[in-house]
Amino acid sequence: MSELWHRLSEPFRSPEHQPIELPGRSPAFLLIHGFMGTPAEWRPLAEILHRQGFTVSAPLLPGFGARIDELPTVTLTDWEETLLRTTSRISSHVVIVGFSLGGALATLLAARLQPAALVLLAPFSRLPLPFWYRRLIPLFERFSAGPRPFARVDFDDTAVQQALSGWNPMLDPSDPLVRDELRSLRFPWRLLRELAMTAERARQAARSVESPVSIVQGRNDTTVPARDTRNFARAFENLRFFIETPGDHQLVRPEHPAFPLLSRLLIALGEGIGG
Repeated sequence: MSELWHRLSEPFRSPEHQPIELPGRSPAFLLIHGFMGTPAEWRPLAEILHRQGFTVSAPLLPGFGARIDELPTVTLTDWEETLLRTTSRISSHVVIVGFSLGGALATLLAARLQPAALVLLAPFSRLPLPFWYRRLIPLFERFSAGPRPFARVDFDDTAVQQALSGWNPMLDPSDPLVRDELRSLRFPWRLLRELAMTAERARQAARSVESPVSIVQGRNDTTVPARDTRNFARAFENLRFFIETPGDHQLVRPEHPAFPLLSRLLIALGEGIGG
């Protein structure tokens, strides 16, 4: 494993990155973090919801945070089993909220459980690789350890910096050591295959979701483009809200322009279901 993965895992051992379990009234909010994220990204919203009295749960998915050493071998089944174990401990109505990769996983879970409501924030629904490239991944696995997605990246490009921030705000592209390690970093083909399969199955599962669905998308998002989310949204039969806002991918950050709206939306959903 790259030294970069080891260095990234250390800060994730602090308490804010651990799973969130805040008991309260119905409904319970299940918050699912994004790729390379942790429950820490949910803490501002979790605290707002808990102050309103709601139950809040945000698990740490396998392969992320201090468990980043599992990432090369993690599977969609691992993520789904973690989420099913978490929901099995919740006895009240559930509002499932997914951010980025968590949006795809939230869709799969919602199709299975039909929760009280589903909220998707910049949901991952397409691996940005050509179709033929995705189909050849099993062949590529036989000949190389994986692609180096950052090998020729211009880290001074503001769009690249924004995308990296969306992936993981701890990656500082101005740090020469981080640049060198990112350029040498290989993503296992197996992981790309799991991500492609997750997106594909989420698109299929969206047609089976009967719960009311709300989607919030940043108009300036370069990590999950708005056009992908618009296409994804068309698959839901019970789409109640599709909201495009100014701002980038990081909808869950308090400084994001959409954060106040998002807080109000979740509180209103909770009050409507619980009341």
